[in-house]
Amino acid sequence: MKPLLLFVSLTLSIWAFEVNNGKSLIITFDDPHGMVTVHDRNISILPHPLRASEGFAVLPIDYYEPAHLLNAQWNNGQETVPFDINITAAAYPTEVLSVDSSKVTPPPEALQRIADEKAEAEKIYNTITPTRYWDKPFIRPMDSITTSEYGSARTYNNSLKSYHGGVDFRAKTPLPILASNSGTVVLAKDRYYAGGTIIIDHGEGIYTCYFHMSRFDVHIGDHVQRGEIIGLSGDTGRITGPHLHFGVMIQGLQSDPLHFLAQVDTLFSNPMTMIQKRPKAHQYTTLK
Repeated sequence: MKPLLLFVSLTLSIWAFEVNNGKSLIITFDDPHGMVTVHDRNISILPHPLRASEGFAVLPIDYYEPAHLLNAQWNNGQETVPFDINITAAAYPTEVLSVDSSKVTPPPEALQRIADEKAEAEKIYNTITPTRYWDKPFIRPMDSITTSEYGSARTYNNSLKSYHGGVDFRAKTPLPILASNSGTVVLAKDRYYAGGTIIIDHGEGIYTCYFHMSRFDVHIGDHVQRGEIIGLSGDTGRITGPHLHFGVMIQGLQSDPLHFLAQVDTLFSNPMTMIQKRPKAHQYTTLK
């Protein structure tokens, strides 16, 4: 009797992405429906800005997320596909800054104001407006060089330690600040640490932030267009000199703003989807 030969064919489909802590990952799909689950968070697939048959998801990675392999999954209501996100540690620089002592150790009478402003901002950032207000790539808020990058580990007055949650643009004299994209102004006020602040809601959990301003040309509730002047840069709040701090908040998390702008650009310039619904065996895609 001849032995029975059993051949087993194993096909392993792997979706894998790589991203630094503090960055955001934009993944496109050939299906505009469903959601991505990361940790215990459900992130909706959003309609692609150019191609109606495709969708994309924006996954912000916390600055304090340790380097490790993060398991995620995509579900469109009919099938669930797991994939991996390899989080790597970014080589962020360090900065030692000297500022007014009251901006490091606030006087007692300022503590309630600081707490109220923090709560107000967190409420805004955690509000996801279902409407999308933009249909073009995001732009830089001013034509100037950057003087401090996102993620820098900062020490203020040799005591307070934090990290830089945005990118600074040089503005020794007041310069016009442009709306990075179309949206609705949801905050325009002077704040203790951020100084003159404007926050724009672009919809779907994406906000841009403009700090240390000296003048506002818009008000809460105004709808602004991409490239519209919203005010002037300044030297208000906790600063070492006049500049514009530009930040991006995505689903309540700070993200490298210039990296995010570059990722959104790929939605308008890359004609190929990065994830196919049924990928080939051993497919491995890396995105930094």
